[in-house]
Amino acid sequence: MNAYFLDADQIFKSAGEESGLAEYADAGLEERFHHVMAQFNNHGPIPEAQYRDAVDQVRSVLIKRLQVARDWAEHPEILDEEIVQPLIVIGSARAGTTFTQMILELDEGNRTPRYRDVQHPSPPRGLDPAADAAALAEQDEYVDYMVAKSPRMMQAHPYLDQRGESEAEDEYSYSLDFQIAYPLWYLKTPSLPQTIPARDPIAALTFFKNMLKQYQWKMPTRRWVGKGVIHQYIAGSLLEVFPDSVGFWIHRPPEEYITSLLELLEQQYKPFNGEALYKVKPDEMVVQLKAGIDHILASPSTDDPRLHHIRFRDFVSDPAKVIAPIYEEHGIPFTNAFAEKIRHATTDPSYKADRYGKFEYAMAKFGFDANELRKTFAAYCERFDI
Repeated sequence: MNAYFLDADQIFKSAGEESGLAEYADAGLEERFHHVMAQFNNHGPIPEAQYRDAVDQVRSVLIKRLQVARDWAEHPEILDEEIVQPLIVIGSARAGTTFTQMILELDEGNRTPRYRDVQHPSPPRGLDPAADAAALAEQDEYVDYMVAKSPRMMQAHPYLDQRGESEAEDEYSYSLDFQIAYPLWYLKTPSLPQTIPARDPIAALTFFKNMLKQYQWKMPTRRWVGKGVIHQYIAGSLLEVFPDSVGFWIHRPPEEYITSLLELLEQQYKPFNGEALYKVKPDEMVVQLKAGIDHILASPSTDDPRLHHIRFRDFVSDPAKVIAPIYEEHGIPFTNAFAEKIRHATTDPSYKADRYGKFEYAMAKFGFDANELRKTFAAYCERFDI
């Protein structure tokens, strides 16, 4: 069977022609697009049978980016929207960040981007009810496709039962600007590589901030709740772009989250990459994670008072007890109504993390030992008392 690489030049040109939006395809966007397509091509060629769907999907992402550029050109007032004191969840994947995001969003007036907001940003939500309904239906279908292809994703991430209304990570938004390759945009593109941090985190996060303005232009929002699993490596940039933000940085013991992360990656990538293009190597992953932790420990931003370091076990056992003093420190009222919503969410069986079955993972499968992992990450465990 033949295999093919993505032709960035041809896809970029055809996206502009097909959409009639070529005038919004500036040189910076074209360079970023080529950079991300190079990551795909470096990962490997796409089997012939899947190539057309892959090209169509990549082109559709680019067209959505051009549509947003058009929106901003035609309605510059979108970018005049203000993003005030966002709550931003930080931490490794599988450290409890989505749970934290979900809890914080329960507060009256708080909002987090949803899959349908992110993957269907134009026209802006709230402008056209028919377009809003179509966007949700299309995103529901896309989540159904993902879960059908990788059924254990429901155990790994039960929040997917909201389908198109599932909580989105911040990286999902700024991947639209071809700052990174985020998997949920490219599930029909087998050469999908692992996500790595953006070359220019300030530019990436500035685009994310502008997307929040896009999301709230016709849907007024008091306070955003963000969440990113790369934020911990770019905390200084995060604070520069969102200077009034309040960070909830979740820490979980490495022997718990690393094995869970590797099992998740198998579910998130392998069914879509296929056997030949799934290239996650556990030992290499641990080396990369250790380098990231060393960077975090050495970064002055880690000690910034706007970032609150929280043990996963403390947040899970009593979210209100953790949130209330952080709210007070930043002048945010912690209401009885919010406390009641938290109580309900942590006692209602429909919110249970294992409502679709326990997400099983084993260290032995990846050749790990708990004591060795703790030894490797001893400085991290000591610094955050986990």
